[in-house]
Amino acid sequence: MQSRHGSLEGAILSVLWNLEAKGICSNTVLDVCKALNEVNGEKRAYTTIKTVMDRLFEKKVLYRYKPAKKFFYRTVYSQKEMVMNSLNEIATRFCGGNFEALSEIINSHQEIEKTLVSVG
Repeated sequence: MQSRHGSLEGAILSVLWNLEAKGICSNTVLDVCKALNEVNGEKRAYTTIKTVMDRLFEKKVLYRYKPAKKFFYRTVYSQKEMVMNSLNEIATRFCGGNFEALSEIINSHQEIEKTLVSVG
């Protein structure tokens, strides 16, 4: 599983995870396009959404099936699985696979952020 995705890919995955959390697990490009445009307020073209969803299918991040005339999509991985995979990649790449070191970096960043907020 490749965890690096563009911002539109991430937005599409978020929309699908939200729909799936509501029990709507078979979604067309149009379903995703409508939901994405409602959430974002930014109008994205149907063809753009379709292209990105097809790329996510090629990356094996989405299932795609065609029971009749339309393709339907659903996520392969949960949001938690995607986040854990990303953290694993980061820990492996930058911390020699050491999750404790990664955790220390995150905690120190949070402390710095708190200090900056209290000063500013």
